[in-house]
Amino acid sequence: MRFTTLFAFALCAAAIPPVAAQDQARIDMPATASWKHAETGLVLRPSIAGYPRGTIADSSGSELDVMVQYAEGEATRVTLYIFRPSLMSVPIWFDRSETQILLRNDAFGRPAPAGPIRAFTPPHADAVSGLQRVYVPGSGAYKSMGLVMIPLGEWLVAVRASSTELDPAALEVRLGEVVAGIAWPEKVAASPAAVPVAACAGVLAYDRKAKPRKPDMAQALMGAVLLGVPEEEEVEKEAPAKASPPPVWCREGTSGGDYGVYRANDATNAYVLAAGDAGVTINVTPAFPLEGKKVGYMLSLGALDRTLIYPNFDKLPSPQAAFDAIRRLKPVSSTTRGSGDLTITM
Repeated sequence: MRFTTLFAFALCAAAIPPVAAQDQARIDMPATASWKHAETGLVLRPSIAGYPRGTIADSSGSELDVMVQYAEGEATRVTLYIFRPSLMSVPIWFDRSETQILLRNDAFGRPAPAGPIRAFTPPHADAVSGLQRVYVPGSGAYKSMGLVMIPLGEWLVAVRASSTELDPAALEVRLGEVVAGIAWPEKVAASPAAVPVAACAGVLAYDRKAKPRKPDMAQALMGAVLLGVPEEEEVEKEAPAKASPPPVWCREGTSGGDYGVYRANDATNAYVLAAGDAGVTINVTPAFPLEGKKVGYMLSLGALDRTLIYPNFDKLPSPQAAFDAIRRLKPVSSTTRGSGDLTITM
């Protein structure tokens, strides 16, 4: 199960046509033909590891969030997700996907890890940038579950499997066969080595009295501009300076089904709230100061196709306060991902 409710709710409340808030639409493809994901070049054959391909569904209408089923209704089922998260991080989204698995108390009876998380080198990659783990269901007919997360440029490929016939060891082998059976593009952008998320060393001192400020036009413009600059322009402006190493993420507190909280490099004044496990983030960072004024903390929602800016908080809000504000308030501006498009909505 993947969580997209918050994303749809927030965009609908903003009166902005949401890409990923649409109903899932089937992609019609002959059972004997391969299907190619346009943006990544990844090809899914009619069968993988002996499993026939079933439904191909796109919740975005533009292949930003695609789900592909293999062996639907059979003893061992495999589901592939191809999506472009608002924040590219294999460790974070593996952690969020694993949380959803561990919390399942339906037919899987609260699964438990069958071993440690394993980092591996995906096909055509140079670094151990993928993560994988298998799980033992706590009750019911299922014998095993599995999760794989692989980066593909600014995209992620997640593989989930469940089986009533394979034990965890056998399922882990089968997951390797599934990954090998995908036709990966030859040229894959370099990704950093993936290190599983660990608990943060300390606890942030959130201010329980933090509250949203009155919407401000200057902050709406500044926030949208800062978060909407295309990545290629940022790289161009920073050249020839050496690229900064990727952040090391830690988990703040205990993750739940709705969201998990993560801090980059043990930051004490900013955090990311990863909602569900489908690539949506809520970001809390120090706001850009204007004319020396104290402007508090900027609140934004990162969707698969755009970023929405919300009224600033006067002080560092708790994750729950940030989560509630996204659901309750309307954004003041937004910017389309990868472009300079700016929309003021206040």
